[in-house]
Amino acid sequence: MNLEVRLILVVLAMCIFSLPGASAHHSPNVHYDLGQIVEIEGELTEIAWRNPHVQLTVVETDNQGFERHWEAEYLAPSFLARQGVSSDLLNEGDRIRIAGYVGRANRAALFTTNILLASDREIFDFQVSEPRWTDEVVGVTFGEYQRAKLQGAPEIASSLFRVWSTDVAFINPDRTFWKDEYPLTDQARAAQASWDRVGANPYMRCENGMPAIMDQFFPTEFVSQGDEILVYLEEQDIVRTVHMTDVAEPTQSSPYGHSVGHWEGGSLVVETTHINWPWFDQTGIPQSEEVHVLERFTPSAEGHQLDYSATVTDPAIFTEPVVLERYWIWVPGEAVEPYNCVVSQERY
Repeated sequence: MNLEVRLILVVLAMCIFSLPGASAHHSPNVHYDLGQIVEIEGELTEIAWRNPHVQLTVVETDNQGFERHWEAEYLAPSFLARQGVSSDLLNEGDRIRIAGYVGRANRAALFTTNILLASDREIFDFQVSEPRWTDEVVGVTFGEYQRAKLQGAPEIASSLFRVWSTDVAFINPDRTFWKDEYPLTDQARAAQASWDRVGANPYMRCENGMPAIMDQFFPTEFVSQGDEILVYLEEQDIVRTVHMTDVAEPTQSSPYGHSVGHWEGGSLVVETTHINWPWFDQTGIPQSEEVHVLERFTPSAEGHQLDYSATVTDPAIFTEPVVLERYWIWVPGEAVEPYNCVVSQERY
């Protein structure tokens, strides 16, 4: 693996694992010690191939016949399918080897970095690891997956209405969605200081809301339905509705709010109110029901990039408006797939 690719993977790993708010689903560093990695070997007795993470139960038996049951968590099937890793590579009864980060509270839990399969081939987390036991590996990086699809991509017209993907081949630090510092009110700072990132973190329970859901990693699709635009977000199987005509305001708030849009030139501008999602991000910054999000979606002239900004106003939380920015790219043949998120909190 050459230096350029390794640097890309390190940057991606930092974005997904190091920043508390950078991933819409829960961050492994909450429950696992990223400074301690262990190896185990045993019989695979249970497989749960589901989002947000594949879950494996492995029984390790020592020389005295003592059994230890390990709960291993791996990448999301949505990642793995695109990287060429499928569930049929693992079968109950297989003898496998696993390396991973050990749990902070549950010392029999692992967040998996590498798996040596019964076939003596290896799968591993391309974001944070490299082959550990053999060069006979399965799968490609997410960046390689995207580059293969982009090779020979045809010219397309500028349009919002297509599937858009997070650009993992190059992550520009200047375009990071979340910020290191925010202009918080005293009330917000006090709430953040007392936040329980495990017990009070709804992202761990396959829940999300605006504006945090717009930083989800997986594909996003925009579909015109006449007086409405539907925004399909793969992670959490969310469908946002943007009303393009005057409609009555809702009588109740919701995690994704009430969105009304209009066109300004080639940009879709969306105002979202009536949001009752309690958290701005995964660092414990709260959010009041007075939050107002002004979004702008602007396709590039050649049609290959979608620029996005969200201006968040919440006087109870921020002393001034906060602007979040990111972009998506068009990847030919990409689709929004079912996510079907299920979390087993008891494993932690």
